[in-house]
Amino acid sequence: MNRRQALKAAMGAALAAPIALNSLDQAYAAAPAAPAAQPSRTSRRYNASAYPVSMSLYCFNQNINSWIKGRSGKSAPPITTADAITWAKNLGCDQVDITAYFIPGYDTHTMPTRPTSEIVSFAAGLRDHCDNLGIGVSGTGVFNDFADPDASRRELDVQRTKFWTDIAAVLGAPGIRVFSGVVPEDIGTAGGWEGVTRSRIVPALREVTAYAAGKGVEVTLQNHGDMTATADQTLQILDWVGDTNLSIMDDTGYFRPFEAPTGADYDWYRDIMKAVPRSTSIQVKRKPAGADSDGPMMDYQRLFTGLRLSDYRGYMPCELLWDKDAPDNPKNQPTPPFEQIASFLAEVKAGLAISQANPFGALETSITRAGHSGGFTNDSWHSLADMAGQSGREFSQNQPSAMKAHLANLKRGLASDHGIKPDTAQQLRTQLDAVLLPVADVFG
Repeated sequence: MNRRQALKAAMGAALAAPIALNSLDQAYAAAPAAPAAQPSRTSRRYNASAYPVSMSLYCFNQNINSWIKGRSGKSAPPITTADAITWAKNLGCDQVDITAYFIPGYDTHTMPTRPTSEIVSFAAGLRDHCDNLGIGVSGTGVFNDFADPDASRRELDVQRTKFWTDIAAVLGAPGIRVFSGVVPEDIGTAGGWEGVTRSRIVPALREVTAYAAGKGVEVTLQNHGDMTATADQTLQILDWVGDTNLSIMDDTGYFRPFEAPTGADYDWYRDIMKAVPRSTSIQVKRKPAGADSDGPMMDYQRLFTGLRLSDYRGYMPCELLWDKDAPDNPKNQPTPPFEQIASFLAEVKAGLAISQANPFGALETSITRAGHSGGFTNDSWHSLADMAGQSGREFSQNQPSAMKAHLANLKRGLASDHGIKPDTAQQLRTQLDAVLLPVADVFG
């Protein structure tokens, strides 16, 4: 039975009578394998490929919820889950992330509120809809709190995650993202961060991850400013769980000091890159310090150059969030936020395009062109171009210390202005800075 036949069979069985999800593995093929977490290596390459862009349906969170819950009046204008997917395809997205929240019957605090047969039918219909449009599914996700002091609540979330893992397989989603949990009120008496993590979060993650492996679905742990506030915390949890079917959903808008309300003044780029080698999905956001922060907007060239330096090869769902009190919040708009999401995705694609050229080669080329076009008053450009070229070769040979030394020498050479016309020096310094920042993010 191929995947298409299996999904049709699952739909038919679902429509006939309610079924137990544990029996669904007989009715559908395994989901496509998720990209492997990045391996250690002795050489590197700059990944200049065209990353597929996925739109997270959470961009339409308020609008889809208006549709699901039948809201009217002052609520955000409704849009159906299927129509949001169609809009993403028409905009030029390669994939969509179909959060489980947007499947009727999902509930954050209980097991599903609709019959299993109905949920399976809806999910299989979405999969068919994506197939017909020619758009991929990059993932799905649930809300959970594995740090909750109430053991019964944690067990409910484990069972809920298993349920929606089966639905992830019906959707054709390669992975299902989960959270660690909010910082519990009893953290001070429960052994601190480590005590709560080891006694509550790790056992729950082990159970859902092992279950998902049997369904052909990977579990991705999303850092969310909670018990996974930092990259070190997120990576430590993966080590303690010790299951290769668990990777990271690298949320670019949620790294911050532990228990801090926002990521203001935090080194988010360094944490983002620290998590990349064990990430199979990167969630791209507009504000690295958080949607409610007054911090800067994401530097997409820096972010994507760092990902390319890391040779990242996973998924890239993009999620636009709003400050709840912002005038342009979707709840205050007469139509769904089509223009804002389109603008956001255009920014992402522009950053991807700018970062596509190998930065070392581009820098060497710029210096050489400036030398030939009169930007230098002497032959010093030869040695500067050589430094840029050598740093690129050392990058490919995975010699970061030597690479950084050559880039530092190049920076000193450009700072001296000796033999370099002012306009040329400024242009080359700006281009070099666009290399130095992501290099520091990735290599320290």
